[in-house]
Amino acid sequence: MRRHVGAAYDRCMELELVIADRTHSRSLCLDDALKLFDELLSHARPASVTAFNQLLNAVSRASDRRSSSTSESELVVSLFNRMVRECSDKVAPDRCTYSILIGCVCRMGRLEHGFAAFGLILKTGWRVNDIVINQLLKGLCDARRVGEAMDLLLRRMPEVGCAPGVVSYNTLLKGFCDEKRVEEALELLHMMADGISPNIVTYNTIIDGLCKTQAVDRAEVVLQQMIDKGVKPNIRTYTCLIRGHLFTGQWEEVVRRFKEMSARGIEPNDFTYGLLLDYLCKNGNCSEARNFFDSMIRKGIKPNVTIYAIMLHGYGNKGALSEMHDLLSLMVANGISPDHYIFNTVISAYAKRAMIDEVMHIFIKMKQQGLNPDVVSYATLIDALCKLGRVDDALLQFNQMINEGVTPSIVVFTSLVYGLCTVDKWEKVEELFLKMLNQRIRPNIVFFNTILCNLCREGRVMEARRLTDSMVCMGVKPDVISYNTLIDGHCLANRIDEASQLLDSMASVGLKPDIFSYDTLLNGYCKVGRIDNAYCLFREMLRKGVMPGVVTYNTMLHGLFRTRRFSEAKELYLNMIKSGKQWSIRTYSIILNGLCKNNCVDEAFKMFRSMCSKDLELDIITFNIMIDALFKGGRKEDAMHLFAAIPANGLVPDVVTYRLIAENLIEEGSLEEFDGLFSAMEKSGTAPNSRMLNALARRLLRRGDISRAGAYLSKLDEKNFSLEASTTSMLISIFSREEYQHYAKSLPEKYHFFSDASK
Repeated sequence: MRRHVGAAYDRCMELELVIADRTHSRSLCLDDALKLFDELLSHARPASVTAFNQLLNAVSRASDRRSSSTSESELVVSLFNRMVRECSDKVAPDRCTYSILIGCVCRMGRLEHGFAAFGLILKTGWRVNDIVINQLLKGLCDARRVGEAMDLLLRRMPEVGCAPGVVSYNTLLKGFCDEKRVEEALELLHMMADGISPNIVTYNTIIDGLCKTQAVDRAEVVLQQMIDKGVKPNIRTYTCLIRGHLFTGQWEEVVRRFKEMSARGIEPNDFTYGLLLDYLCKNGNCSEARNFFDSMIRKGIKPNVTIYAIMLHGYGNKGALSEMHDLLSLMVANGISPDHYIFNTVISAYAKRAMIDEVMHIFIKMKQQGLNPDVVSYATLIDALCKLGRVDDALLQFNQMINEGVTPSIVVFTSLVYGLCTVDKWEKVEELFLKMLNQRIRPNIVFFNTILCNLCREGRVMEARRLTDSMVCMGVKPDVISYNTLIDGHCLANRIDEASQLLDSMASVGLKPDIFSYDTLLNGYCKVGRIDNAYCLFREMLRKGVMPGVVTYNTMLHGLFRTRRFSEAKELYLNMIKSGKQWSIRTYSIILNGLCKNNCVDEAFKMFRSMCSKDLELDIITFNIMIDALFKGGRKEDAMHLFAAIPANGLVPDVVTYRLIAENLIEEGSLEEFDGLFSAMEKSGTAPNSRMLNALARRLLRRGDISRAGAYLSKLDEKNFSLEASTTSMLISIFSREEYQHYAKSLPEKYHFFSDASK
């Protein structure tokens, strides 16, 4: 018996030594800790509490290194309960045991258990230290209960004889900053200065909190206070400031801080570089990002997979596919294997540019490297195929992913539904919908809006309305986009009153119409000439605080001018110009066209000259509007001056420009000049269209120049263009007169029937 007890004691001592040694060498992994715990339970002695604490601590620390921290914390609680249940007569938990337990239950969000354990410590009479309190503080802050944490720090800690230290204050400061309560954090910082010296963590927490609320100027004041008190900034300080400047788009300040770091002997790390590269790539400045990337390598900092992902994403978005491919090769050469995210980034870049063969090549490369395409890979490919109209190929890939055991996501089903709707395969949409429900994938608002959009485009608005009822039954509430789609569908189907009712009904379901809601209905009213309704709706927008946009004003101006409501249109555009906003060239073109159509050519020409003196990028449409109006107003010289000024404005005449000039030359009888202009137009690469050739033929026929008209009718024939009704009518009318009968032979043979028809 004595020998057995001695052997158990020796084994216990041996286990405690192994546990202590493995703890000090940091070689105690989770699995080993659990095995040692099980063995120690059967050999424990009162002094074994230290070994138990080391094992519990090892399991607890494993939670910090894993993403599933809650499961490890739960494991600690389970081990603690086993220790109490199976060894209560051999070993009792001490203050350190309870401290570990409090940390774990707080991480699990079970603060009530943490405070219960805290009560046991007080009841046992152990002296409370700040390590125990800090666990509770952190738990309260993580649970967004900063007010209670403040009470614990300032009132209860002194009550139990534990003076708050800098770590306690830092924990509470982080809690305030995480909740964006930076004013209270700053107050606590000033309160802290009375007895406790803030350290680098204190200042970094405040600076980070201020930068995240875009108060970078105030963060710089704290930085200066920190330096004045002898606390040197570190890499984290500068990284917080750089991130703050990036949030506010202050690139010059970022560069200044970057240089300041180097001057202080602080080298940026891969995280700092990642922030810079991410900002530059998202703003399309991949060349500058590459400079920083190369600088990083020169400084001996090895880019990690995240850095490569940022750069590849930037190149992909910009369409710099050659650079993206080269960087991917460099990544592999540097010993970093692409993961799913990297491959999917490259797949997305090729898919956006409809380079399906390249996407399929990436799929093959993935499999060669032991990675099977995942749901994101397939979703990207299927979406690209559907947008190209290759729906059958998309369905093949859909079946392939299922065969490979990849479960389709709602994104995949939405892409397929979009593709099937666009090729009018509605029976397949229903089949796919049922398949989705069978796989317990719930349709979301994007899925339903995709179907709604396609139904409305086809004018099937009643089916679209029934679909919204089905959405509600399935627990998916129609959103503003759903209503905007329905409003647009009803307008396209000329059911304007129902579209108006839909807009009015949005408020009753808790939705607020946006600018698109109003613009859509405004456009519907204007297209059917209901300008009074449009004007009422426009005023309603203003009354409800919905600020009209460029599209709104363009729609109203176009509608007012078209219905000859000139005075209201003029009042509107004068108010627009007085507002001082920058308007698009499209807006000015509508105003110019409206003025010209209402015989206000002088006013239009004055506005045009004013536009030329501004920083507006004129387009050829604007020139065409003015050239047409000036010709019609008998101001040929001004029109020709404008025509000559087109190249000086960086523009090229289009077919409309040439038609306007050509028609005028015919009208004034400058036929040789007209022929020269037409020849120059063709040499410049501008091809005549059907409208131009018909218009020129009519002008020439009207002048009685039948042979020249025949040459342009021949061009119509060469290009397989049809005669317009007015051209046909004119030909019949002309050849009904006897004096023109002999000209019929000069026309292309297919037009001889006009002569016969007139007999």
